[in-house]
Amino acid sequence: MKILIATSHADGMIDEVCTYLEPFNATIDLSLYPGEHSQHLSPHLSKVDTIKDFNSPIRSATRDYETIILQDILHLHSHPLKLLQLVYRSLENSAEVIIVQKCGVMETSEVEALLEKSEFRAANTIRDLIKECDVIVAKKMHMWGNGL
Repeated sequence: MKILIATSHADGMIDEVCTYLEPFNATIDLSLYPGEHSQHLSPHLSKVDTIKDFNSPIRSATRDYETIILQDILHLHSHPLKLLQLVYRSLENSAEVIIVQKCGVMETSEVEALLEKSEFRAANTIRDLIKECDVIVAKKMHMWGNGL
């Protein structure tokens, strides 16, 4: 299992994900957008990239990840639709994108519409999973949309 977490603030959630996935021998990559990041990142991270600004995309290859988590970057990114389209290409078929952001920074209906435009399907908003955050999950469906 290979996962990418792109975030504007590396925090305890990343450690929790790493700890949870450790028994499964998952590979976890991290893309750090500008923001405040914990100085003590999990030793279980495979690769850590620093992204220079919110105009820049994540660095990834086509069909490289099974899950991509975007934590508090979608509403800050200059080109959120382009970012989601890149995420789509970076995911394997039938993989998922998980968007975690503080409640109220962006309407969940707007996020779901962006996901739909990016060819993601079955978008679902989960409230109260993470304190003061909305979690939106969507799936890349095999042979739907642009077929990547």
